[in-house]
Amino acid sequence: MNKRMSITVAIIISLFIAVNVHLLYSPKSTVPQSLYVHQYERMTTNHFEEQLPKEALVSPEAIYTVYVGNDETIDTWLVKEGDHVQVGDEIATLQTERAESQLAAWEAEQDALYAQQVEIESTLYNLEADRRNAKKSTTNVNTTESPNNSDIDLTVDVQVDVSQDGAFAQAIAEAERERAEIGRKLTVLQAQLAQNESRPAMVSPVNGIVSSVDRHGYKLAADIYSTTKVITTYAQLEEWQKIEPGNLVRIQQNGLTTVIDGSVQSVSEIPATDSRWQEAFEQLEPAVKEGNPLEFYEIGIGPLEELTALPFGANVNATIIVNEADAVSVKLHWLDTPHNEQATAWKLDKTGKGIRTQLATPFEVSKRAVITEGLEKDDVVIYNKNIAQFETPFSVFLPFPMEIPTKNQWRTFGWKNYLKYGFLE
Repeated sequence: MNKRMSITVAIIISLFIAVNVHLLYSPKSTVPQSLYVHQYERMTTNHFEEQLPKEALVSPEAIYTVYVGNDETIDTWLVKEGDHVQVGDEIATLQTERAESQLAAWEAEQDALYAQQVEIESTLYNLEADRRNAKKSTTNVNTTESPNNSDIDLTVDVQVDVSQDGAFAQAIAEAERERAEIGRKLTVLQAQLAQNESRPAMVSPVNGIVSSVDRHGYKLAADIYSTTKVITTYAQLEEWQKIEPGNLVRIQQNGLTTVIDGSVQSVSEIPATDSRWQEAFEQLEPAVKEGNPLEFYEIGIGPLEELTALPFGANVNATIIVNEADAVSVKLHWLDTPHNEQATAWKLDKTGKGIRTQLATPFEVSKRAVITEGLEKDDVVIYNKNIAQFETPFSVFLPFPMEIPTKNQWRTFGWKNYLKYGFLE
């Protein structure tokens, strides 16, 4: 009898416990549930930066080319590669009997460039006007400009809307590049035509350094680097989308005693054409060395200090700051449904309950998401792998904080203090 009673009591107790567990933890339970959370952080504010490290090269701000038609026009070359020249310095003297025809050729070319300059300004005006109208209209626009005696041929033929604004941006960028090239050519020709007629010569249009001299061939020329040094690098499309003019840049190199600050001056909207700078960059960029067929866009960086300690072509490390914020941060795996710089996480509200909160996460640093909206300093963020199963707000209990004194602290505390706090108080 006692055995049967014991079994019956055990069964009743087990059923009682099972029913209560079901009532407590079933999805339809009305009893508030608590979640043990052993991972939590109190938010503190820090300065965060999203950095884009790039290999870069010291290059001239501009390259000017002085030239004549053929080698019979040149009498004597007066410079060689590496020579420093000032505005008006003679690069080469001309044959006296051929100087008049060469001056006439320069005058004709100058007139043609003035005409191209007017045409390119008109092209830019029309493209910018069409671009503005594109944001207000959905009609078709066709803009074609071919200035007389120029190589410019810009055509825009798109269904006009905001999503296709890039077509206008590319055409405008190409036109601005052509305008800058025309300006450099005019500078060269104006210097040649302003020279002393009694001693005809090719002269330097700027203060600079002679980089190369072509003494033979169909066109004789000398390239002159401007004395102002800038930093040139190239970006792939994913990197290009992050970089904007005005971004802070930190420039480092073994030849520099300190880090030099700079800023992004230009971000090209058209793929880079072959040049000595791009060829050098492609030898430094790991993705290129692996043979990946990638498009690159030129990024121009202006240092805030003169790069007198570095020669043209020097390889430097340029760290572009593409994003920065004074904000709090959360471990990436604590976020739920991250998408388009948005995510959710869990924090404690003022009553100590867990709630879900929407976050703005513009960028990541060191496996942490930088939070600019949704969390503030001193907020407590919580995480448990099962936390998404709970409907907020829910009760939370955290591990009891424990701090154990070191051996040295035990020894230096003294037996009198142990006696005082352990027994007398």
